[in-house]
Amino acid sequence: MSNCLTIILLLAVAAGTSTTTTHAFTTPLSQRQHLLRPAVGNTALFGGKRRGRLTNNVSVDEDGKVARIMTKKQKQTLGNSKMKKQKGEKATAAISPLLAEWAKEGDDSSTPASASSQSASTSSSVTSTVFVPFDADDDDDNGNKKSKRKTNKKDQQRSQRAALSAAQSQQIDALLDQIDDLLQTNNLDRVELVSYISSLVQVGSSSSNNDQVLLPTLKSIVSTKPRKDEQLPSFRLAWVGSDPAICHIGTSLHKVPLARLQEVFLSLGYNRWELFEVIRILGPFPTVRNTLRGDVKLSKLPSSTTKLNREGVRMQISYTSMVDGTGKEILAGKADNIKYVDLDIWFANEKVIVATVPPIEEDGGYEQDPLKGDGSNVLLFVQEENLDEQLEKLRAA
Repeated sequence: MSNCLTIILLLAVAAGTSTTTTHAFTTPLSQRQHLLRPAVGNTALFGGKRRGRLTNNVSVDEDGKVARIMTKKQKQTLGNSKMKKQKGEKATAAISPLLAEWAKEGDDSSTPASASSQSASTSSSVTSTVFVPFDADDDDDNGNKKSKRKTNKKDQQRSQRAALSAAQSQQIDALLDQIDDLLQTNNLDRVELVSYISSLVQVGSSSSNNDQVLLPTLKSIVSTKPRKDEQLPSFRLAWVGSDPAICHIGTSLHKVPLARLQEVFLSLGYNRWELFEVIRILGPFPTVRNTLRGDVKLSKLPSSTTKLNREGVRMQISYTSMVDGTGKEILAGKADNIKYVDLDIWFANEKVIVATVPPIEEDGGYEQDPLKGDGSNVLLFVQEENLDEQLEKLRAA
């Protein structure tokens, strides 16, 4: 009975194995490889694999033994050191053996004459290293010499101008002292005063050295921009030749009955003109101050207009506002209401300004020197150090 059962089980196993299909989708991966590849040895199966890169990092001795494992950075440093050694060996390479033998023979057969020739050759080699300039360099040297000469001439001219300006400043100071002394006298000699003013203009004139300085000097005064602790350039009208000259730049309100013109002050800066008229009224009336404000433009007077051997500047003042004695400001508004006033400046610095009323345009220029005679068109402004203090003293602040 047991034999029959074993036979039945063997038959069932054989039947089950015969019913299973072997194909690429049901067979395992290991069996699938045996199906796809032919039955070969182990060397044929694994011989197609690529070698790893481990051998690249291994250095082998002459005997075939592993010395050490090197990284990529170590290889780079080793290669660089080898290159440096090769370069050093090339730089310190010895001479050829034939040349060495020839040098030995030369040493053995050397004589005093050869020694002298050798010294001469060495001296010639030394002298041969000395740089010899070319002709172009000689030309450059000549050009440098010429430029040096020009600079020396310029330096000499500057020193002469500096000395001249120092002498001029001394003469100007002396003339200003004489003018101040004349203005303090009771009986003023107009002709003498005008002659001093003319001398002042002649000393400051730059026609002798052809260096125009009046226009830049006046521009620097008019365009002054003071700092917090500084004040604008201020002047006082020290002397004027006639009443029409005062009316030319002012309001003419001093002609009102019982009114007397006491002082006229001028303030310049920011390319603007500010004129202060201090008028005293007789009787129990306060002092009146009129203020005129306007813009300033400067231009050089042509020699054909002046017909004088003297530098001159035309100053054009455009009055745009006025502050009367009550403190009320009156603006010009329209362009037709702007009042234009011209003055010719003949001398200007931080201490004094000499101006004249220009002639009528129909005359075509100055036929006579305006700084001669009685000086009816001359206006002399002198420096005022503290304008606010003077206005307070006159009760016109």
